Amino acid sequence: MRITNQLMNFTNVYNYQKNSSTLYQSQQAFSSGLKIQHSYEGSAIYVDAARLEYEGNLLKQVETSTLKATEFSKNSDQALNDFVLKLTEFKTKLIQAANDIHDATSRNAIANDLEGIKQNLIDIANTTINGQYLFSGTALDTKPIDSLGNYHGNDQSIKAVIGPNQTSQYNIDGEALFLGSDNDYNKIITTNVNLINHYNKLEHPNDAVKYISVEDDLRDLIGENYRSEEYNKVNKPETDDFSLDKVGGQNTTFFLQGRKPDGSTFATKITMTPDSTIQGLLDNIGYALGNDKDNKNKLVEVTMNNSGQIEIKDIRNGNQMTELHLFGLTPQQSTEKYKVGDYEINIDPATSGNYKITTTKDADGNITGITAVSNNNNQTYTINVNNNQLQVNNQVVQNIGNPPFALNLNDLGNGIDAADFTPFNPNDADQVREMSSTKVRDKDGSWVDVSELSDLATIEENVKNGKVYLTEFIKSGFEDTLGAKNNATDYNKLQFEQKDNILTGSVPQIIKGKNEFATDATKIKDVAGAGLQDNPDSNMTMHIKSKDGNYYEVKIQFTDPISASDPKATSLKIQEINQDGTPKMNAANPPQQVPPVYQGNIMLGKYNEATKTTDGVVTTADDISYKQINDIVAMVAAGNMPEDDISNGFNEKMNELFNTVNTTPLPPNIPNAGTVKAELKANINDPAIHTIIDNAVDEAFGTAAAADVNILKNIKDIVINDPIYATGRFEAYNKAVDAASAGVNVELNYRGQMQITDKSQTVTGIEVTIFEEFSDDKPEFGKDANSSVEGSLFNFTANNMISIDEPSVDIFKDLDDMIAAVREGSYRGNPNGTDARTTGIQGALKRIDHIQDHVNKLHTQIGSFTNVLESSGTRANMMFVNIESVKSDIIGADLGETMLIYKQQLMQFEAMLQTSSMIGKISLLNYM
Repeated sequence: MRITNQLMNFTNVYNYQKNSSTLYQSQQAFSSGLKIQHSYEGSAIYVDAARLEYEGNLLKQVETSTLKATEFSKNSDQALNDFVLKLTEFKTKLIQAANDIHDATSRNAIANDLEGIKQNLIDIANTTINGQYLFSGTALDTKPIDSLGNYHGNDQSIKAVIGPNQTSQYNIDGEALFLGSDNDYNKIITTNVNLINHYNKLEHPNDAVKYISVEDDLRDLIGENYRSEEYNKVNKPETDDFSLDKVGGQNTTFFLQGRKPDGSTFATKITMTPDSTIQGLLDNIGYALGNDKDNKNKLVEVTMNNSGQIEIKDIRNGNQMTELHLFGLTPQQSTEKYKVGDYEINIDPATSGNYKITTTKDADGNITGITAVSNNNNQTYTINVNNNQLQVNNQVVQNIGNPPFALNLNDLGNGIDAADFTPFNPNDADQVREMSSTKVRDKDGSWVDVSELSDLATIEENVKNGKVYLTEFIKSGFEDTLGAKNNATDYNKLQFEQKDNILTGSVPQIIKGKNEFATDATKIKDVAGAGLQDNPDSNMTMHIKSKDGNYYEVKIQFTDPISASDPKATSLKIQEINQDGTPKMNAANPPQQVPPVYQGNIMLGKYNEATKTTDGVVTTADDISYKQINDIVAMVAAGNMPEDDISNGFNEKMNELFNTVNTTPLPPNIPNAGTVKAELKANINDPAIHTIIDNAVDEAFGTAAAADVNILKNIKDIVINDPIYATGRFEAYNKAVDAASAGVNVELNYRGQMQITDKSQTVTGIEVTIFEEFSDDKPEFGKDANSSVEGSLFNFTANNMISIDEPSVDIFKDLDDMIAAVREGSYRGNPNGTDARTTGIQGALKRIDHIQDHVNKLHTQIGSFTNVLESSGTRANMMFVNIESVKSDIIGADLGETMLIYKQQLMQFEAMLQTSSMIGKISLLNYM
């Protein structure tokens, strides 16, 4: 190999660069304290160092976040501690108010103190730290509680990162705190009428009132009320008159309606003898609610408190389905009297059972006529007043004399004259006794025992007529459909409560099996007391007064009688009515009702991915949601009905055709396919709909020569489910819904109660009642003395037993009720107070204990959150130190070792430089 100057220079430069680089690396390691400065200098060291750097940064972030979260949770902890102290102070004041020594002034002073404590609790609930509210969920900038006690936050949790894929909650959201539920609590409901021992009152008239106890019998409960006031007025009641043997035939029937703990609804009659004990009544109530008669499967506990009020406790923790309405009817020794105009007529009981008697009334409820129909020969007598003269079958009774009268209906068959109407003297003890009986009139006018009554309207009529004694258990102060204050027999045919521009139903809609409050998205089948189509007559009926002052009846028939599909279709009909609920007649043709405003189906829009449009579909019963029910209420309340002549015309003609063929015997001219087509298209001018109808008729008829009910059912199913027909109906329907939403908002509130807001008024004129209309095939009660039938599928407002306690809480609304009870002076339920549905101070004490326990649970929970966060922060700090130590061992340079290496490399570098210098001086001249 030839050594040249060029090779020597290259070698010198290479050695210089190599040793300079090595020396630079050693110098950098010494100055920075790190083994490497770049990843390529040591990939294994770099990978380990990068991983440890990431983990260290994560732990530092955990330490920072847990520190902030810990401060948040500690502040929440302190706020809840203050909240608990104020609740304790509130309870102390309640106990003070429960003392019977206070007068109105003293009670008001205590109520004012309670109001101040409640305001302090609201202030604590609205605690804010660094501009963030503690109890508003993730809505940290939203004030959680307003001045009325309404919650405006959300139910979301705030979480801090405490490690890889690990988080820890550090807040208590206001929904859980103020509106939460405790699954270890039971629902307890109570009646609010104090049951008095009337027999003891008769026996010891000067003694203090004695309330009924479980050892008493029904004779003690009824007392002198086995006879009417008129009877007792002229036949002075003595205790001997009401011995058990003398009242033995006057059994009391109790009518119960409600919802069992499993969510199913029922209507039960219980008939008991006068010597039956009150404990026996309580046991029977338990059986009606699902208790086993062998006491092996106890679902509820039924007891009587010291004030003569019934209390029911649902045994299942966390269950809040149970509800009950009840009243008792006892036949009275009383006269059967009717006042027609100024004429009072008392029917002789000797022939009462031979006739069915019904009445007609005017708009004010006054009797305008009596109709008596003989059971033997259908002989009919109509008694009314014309020009202030009494007449029978339009024949004026001459020289009749002055009322009141006694009338033996058989006498009318011998010629109608004044002699038939004999004088009745209510002060004649013997005559009153002879004219009195214990039977009543049924819905069709039949003369029956009280235990055979099966509908509330007839029961109320007999109560008003004084034929029965009503034992009241619950009085709520709601209004019925006519705006009158409800009585004890009313159940759920009641108006929503109005406050300013808001109407609210009293009954929460609760999902069966889950015990959660329903929302707008909930299917109504999940709340219904039975299957929506188990009974073909099941329905939801509404009476609504709209904003414009018109009255409407809305009927959702869950099983359309003109449907053969599986499941069967559901129909919707909106009809204008009079204020009293009677049909509104056509002014041009009075015998006829005005045509329906809308008749069709409940429609739903379904997005079509293929066409990118919304298709209309008919909603089946089990798919109906509360949002759709709310939309219907909003439409009618706002007066914005679907403008759909096609749906109205088609359904009108379909109903007429169905009624024609659904008769026995069949009419002579049964319509054929051509006639059916012509009829169904008569009121429709849309060619596309004509084609749909023609095709449906052809398909349904096949080779049949004449229509029958099944053919018509199939025709309707085919038409309403046709995409073109259904989409057109949906568009008209949805247009009305959208228009209504501008003026009326209807939704289920946070407690599952339907709430209607009139957006355009400060005080609304809207009225809403939602109930189920009963029929012969679905009676309100069974006919037998002891019977049970399916009850109303839904309740929105009900005169039911009042909740003392239940698993869910609504803290500030509950506190308002407690304050009102103190101010009113209601120690227990008080049906005559300002709030008939109060549970009084005793109920408030039970409820405040639950609220305290509820808050204490969450107080404990936030304490555990704080402990987790503090331990996580401490652990993160310790692990960070450990990681830094390991990282230092891996990437950190040993300064002593680095100095030795540096000096060694420096010596090598200097030697290399010296060698290069010496080689550079070598020349041939040195050898010449």
